[in-house]
Amino acid sequence: MHSVLSRYVLRRWATPFLGALLFYGFLLLSWEMVTISKEIFSQGAPLRWLLPMLLTSMPENLGLVLPMAAVLGGLLGTQQLMEGSELVAAQGLGAGRRTWTAPWLKMAFWLVLLATLNAHVLVPAAARLQQTVRVRMTEDAKARFLRPGAPPWFPPGAPNSAFWVSPEGQVHIMESTPQGVQHLTASTMTYALEAKPDGSSELQLHLTGLQGALYQTSGQGSVIHLSQEKQVLRFGIPAGTRLLPPTPLRYESSAALLGILRAGPLPAEADREARDLRLKAAMEFCRRTTLPLAAAALLLLGIAVGFGHPRFHRGGAILKSLGIIMLYYLVMKYFETMWMNEKIKSVVPLLLVPFPFLAGGWLLLRERLKPHRSNPMEGGFSAIFRPIRMGMAPLLDQVKHRRDALAAWLHGKGTRHGILRHWSSLAWWRNWGSALGSLLVLNLLVEYASLAGDLSKNGVHFVVFIQYWFWNLPPFLVVALPISFLLGTLLTLSEAALSREWLALRAGGVSLLRWLWSSRWAWGLVAALTLVLQVGLAPRAMTKANQLYRQILNRPQGQFSTRPWLYLGSTGVLWHLQAEQRWGFPLKAPGEAPLLLRWQMGETHSEALAWGGLRLVQGPPVERLFPARALRNTVSAEEAQTIDLVHWQLWAPDPERAYMLWGRLLGWLAGPCLVLAMLSFAFPGPRQGRGQAMGAGLVAGLVFLGLQTLFGGAARASEIPAYWGVLAPLFLLLSVCLLRLRRLRT
Repeated sequence: MHSVLSRYVLRRWATPFLGALLFYGFLLLSWEMVTISKEIFSQGAPLRWLLPMLLTSMPENLGLVLPMAAVLGGLLGTQQLMEGSELVAAQGLGAGRRTWTAPWLKMAFWLVLLATLNAHVLVPAAARLQQTVRVRMTEDAKARFLRPGAPPWFPPGAPNSAFWVSPEGQVHIMESTPQGVQHLTASTMTYALEAKPDGSSELQLHLTGLQGALYQTSGQGSVIHLSQEKQVLRFGIPAGTRLLPPTPLRYESSAALLGILRAGPLPAEADREARDLRLKAAMEFCRRTTLPLAAAALLLLGIAVGFGHPRFHRGGAILKSLGIIMLYYLVMKYFETMWMNEKIKSVVPLLLVPFPFLAGGWLLLRERLKPHRSNPMEGGFSAIFRPIRMGMAPLLDQVKHRRDALAAWLHGKGTRHGILRHWSSLAWWRNWGSALGSLLVLNLLVEYASLAGDLSKNGVHFVVFIQYWFWNLPPFLVVALPISFLLGTLLTLSEAALSREWLALRAGGVSLLRWLWSSRWAWGLVAALTLVLQVGLAPRAMTKANQLYRQILNRPQGQFSTRPWLYLGSTGVLWHLQAEQRWGFPLKAPGEAPLLLRWQMGETHSEALAWGGLRLVQGPPVERLFPARALRNTVSAEEAQTIDLVHWQLWAPDPERAYMLWGRLLGWLAGPCLVLAMLSFAFPGPRQGRGQAMGAGLVAGLVFLGLQTLFGGAARASEIPAYWGVLAPLFLLLSVCLLRLRRLRT
């Protein structure tokens, strides 16, 4: 009997484990696809290298996914046993702790074996193959940029630098920083793109025969004429963000890593490079050792967390598993950081990371399998807080009375237009508001965490940060409103399904379409607000937000959503955009045009620096340099109104600005398309709760943001038209809606 029951339990855990493996594997591969696509676009390589790079990263992603799938599979499998009262039946047959530990041991053994084989054999081999693919990709990328006569090229990671090659082969090097502005020409140029083992790359430009000038902006301004025979410029292309940053030694075999570690600890006077090599070797070997053990430990912890009362059990398996996974990787990353900073002298803490989770799962399982006992501390806490509750009772009664009066007034006004419309709109507003409020609080915490150091260092008052956060809300709401639109709709539908209100509506002859249409004044207003926000309000708020951001940082802005450059082909001048002034670089041979141009915002004439000149003199009028009023009145494309952005695009076509324009016009469709794609997940089954709708909505939102990043990167790199960068994710959502329409069960 016990063997049959153990096999049955093992099967009930293995099935959701496979589903969780696909679920988290798809999420991680989606993120990897976005990261690799960014790397490809930044290097200027063809998009066809995406598939080979993605395939060679699968073993490394599998090592990260197995612990995630283990905790979710064990949690879901145990929850299903609880909800079906199969645990009660098993205990009636005399099943004890061995009934649950025996199948866990079998499943954990195979998980550890598979993960160990993957970590010690497949991951190093795939990493070496990926390094070969990356080298070939960089070779292919060399022929795609800096072609004679092509548009100016802007190196990745250097937003203030630009290069242009004339049809005759002359190279123009332009750079604009707060310290100075330089414009150089070179007779010849060779370049090399080196792929590094950690996933980053370095672009090297070898220039010969340089001449030009550097204008120093400090004080009254001074000109330094330059003439160099050779110069080498280096630009780093960082690797993409990953859950666990890869180490440079991930392509080495485990035997080679052990050989580095067996050499013993290095003396204090050893060179830094040798010490870093040993530290990274130890960290890589510990990862390969602990991740397989983590799969077994988190499987037991997921099984223990899944136990609960069969009647009063609540869902949320995805959220619980995400919390456990985040906790494990945070602890793991904490000890890795301590090791790399040499704050711990032994690798033992890195190797022991899975064991507290294993012990916690074992203790929690023992506690959950005991008969129910009342908590003796509940009575003590109740006696302590009873005087506080009695003292606050009058205030709470007054608040309750006012809340009831407000609710009665709202219901009295709302039912004038129909009970169905009032009920559905109120439910949608409530769930949408809770979803949006959660995202706003998260955004506030993230923004403050990122700027707290600058606020303290520069002595900026907290009120300035609140003002910046408020004015920076419209750009954030462009992303948050579609996600909250999806979550609000899914939670409203699932809530009505669980409370049997939807069952009563169906019995009264109300269709799903009529129900959704009855709340059109709620979700329609939010969709219209999203359009108005993207087209009109967000650009206005961006101007004020950028001013406050520069005040907090006490330095010029270092990152831009689009390149701070404007190339006007009609005048042949490339402009670098700053907050109060613009520097122009005429892309013509020496003697045919000035070396530099400067225009202060609001002035009628520009200033020019001639080749060989020592100071700025009056230059062409601003109407000749910027033919359209929109080009003169707006600082940058982000702050331009939509109609002005159209003029920018007409006079200076740019793929980044084209994608921004289409995003403003069509971005409001994201929320409704997300709802249509996920409508089949809105009605949970008899044993499921709102957690399914919430989890599906969160995953859909993350996947949609990943698709936007992927297609948006392709559009910005001119791989696809700009409008396809916006429409392609929406069409994919509509295709998911059509494919899952037959699964819609109301």
